[in-house]
Amino acid sequence: MSKTVSEPEKNLPPLGSAPGIGRRMFVAAIALGLALLVSFLFTRYSAYRTVQQNFYGQALAPANPAFDFHLVDQNGKPFHLGELRGKAVLFSFGFTHCPNVCPTTLSDLAKVYRALPGRDREKVQVLFISIDPTRDKPETMKNYVPYFDSSFLGLTGTETQVAEAAKAYGAYYDIVRDSGADPNAYTVNHSALTYLISPGGTWKLLYNFDQLSDSRKMMEDIEKVLAGA
Repeated sequence: MSKTVSEPEKNLPPLGSAPGIGRRMFVAAIALGLALLVSFLFTRYSAYRTVQQNFYGQALAPANPAFDFHLVDQNGKPFHLGELRGKAVLFSFGFTHCPNVCPTTLSDLAKVYRALPGRDREKVQVLFISIDPTRDKPETMKNYVPYFDSSFLGLTGTETQVAEAAKAYGAYYDIVRDSGADPNAYTVNHSALTYLISPGGTWKLLYNFDQLSDSRKMMEDIEKVLAGA
């Protein structure tokens, strides 16, 4: 008996091809990746909104560990931020020759500090960090910063130390020299932000220059941070 081997029918559509399956898997992977990214961003945004609603200042969500800068205080002694662990710390960058922004910042912070109840004032430290270490020596800072409040502390340091601290907190500054021959005839353009560090050592809040004038809202933020918010 003879066997007939039938030939496969031609022109039948393929059940599946490797390139086609690969494309579908690639598209599915992209879709999954986008879904996960959207979910992640939504979760982060929701967390930020929840935190932001509790504060007047711009909240960092999650709060980052504060960079432990090492500088020199107005008494000429080495200083690092970690010394103030257990206190809420407000600080800004500026320079003593600043015509308006820096004195206004320190004046506003003095009003905020004095608005706090006495028991909270003991748990708060205000710092002013010079971004002009060439002219702002410790004795210069000591004559300038405590004028706004005797509890305020001025900090300076080497150019490298100051640059490192500013970079860690995203502070900008740029020396603008006069066209004259006097090497001390210059000003410093700089950002005008104020930073709030929690007693636990986290960078919690950020304030724009124009927010500092509202002492009541600033005080409420500080008290929340002191309470562990």
